[in-house]
Amino acid sequence: MDDDHGGTGRAMLEDWLEDLPLLVARLERVHLTDGPALDYGPGSLAALEQVLLAEPGGPDEDFTRAAAGYLGEVLLGTGGGRWGVDDTGPVVLPDPALGLAPLSVGTLVDAALAEASGEVFGREHSRLAAAVAAVRSERSDWAPHKEVSPLDPIGPQSDDPALTAWLRERRAAFPAWADQLPGGRSAYDFSPAGLDALEREVRRRYPAVDAFDAEATGPFPSGPFPSGPFPTSPFPTSPFLAGAVWYLGEVVCLRCDSVWLHWPVDPAAEPGSHHHPDNPWSGIPFTHQPHRRDAQAFNPLAELRGLVRYGDGYHLRNVLPSAR
Repeated sequence: MDDDHGGTGRAMLEDWLEDLPLLVARLERVHLTDGPALDYGPGSLAALEQVLLAEPGGPDEDFTRAAAGYLGEVLLGTGGGRWGVDDTGPVVLPDPALGLAPLSVGTLVDAALAEASGEVFGREHSRLAAAVAAVRSERSDWAPHKEVSPLDPIGPQSDDPALTAWLRERRAAFPAWADQLPGGRSAYDFSPAGLDALEREVRRRYPAVDAFDAEATGPFPSGPFPSGPFPTSPFPTSPFLAGAVWYLGEVVCLRCDSVWLHWPVDPAAEPGSHHHPDNPWSGIPFTHQPHRRDAQAFNPLAELRGLVRYGDGYHLRNVLPSAR
């Protein structure tokens, strides 16, 4: 049952593709805080497999799903093709010229855990690379074609007037916003310590998710973060949360080679496009790394909500590579 067979398969595939950016972001920021860098190269697969095997008590479902997503993206980068789904779950469908069967990423993760050799991911990648080399030896002008996935670079984006106005407004309001908080502007200096200060304030203000949701006005993407209230305005109107979203996003932009983006929802947009209503990143202010293969989309409002939902083990400073 791949994505070409029936509405159920298409819906499953769309859900998986929507989840991918958050799954891989969570993989890096929650599960691999002391682990390998995710550079989408084959060397990272062996390192990821070792971390999976070393997880006390075995990796949980969130970890295995995130690892499967990252594994699939690396395989697609080598063998081309696209994502699909079958009865096992998400699969990589290599470039048709390779003549290979679908690769079930969940099955590969299960095999790695069962075999416990640390060699399963690398072995599969080597098999795929050998198939590519064999075709290229006969067709020197051929290269595997990879269809665009949500983790590919999105390239330069046009300016959005609503986002530009909101960012200008938030920059002007920042001094007064910070001055009313413990420590004032000196505490909110766009450093890892400043993220710690913001984290303490969020936890103080919102003892439970319901309290956060009652004040938040922005939608939350699917995946690790469940749906929240959907607003008439895409930008938080709560004075504190508006400042917190802007401040957290600015730190990410300054320290993670990111830029602010906003894709207004367009009911007439093509399915799968940036502005389609079903795109979990449309209609919200977020940051992205448009030119990087290992780009990370980042929703500041969802991250702030994650502090409340996931408790004391979840920290804002983990969004900064140098602060892990």
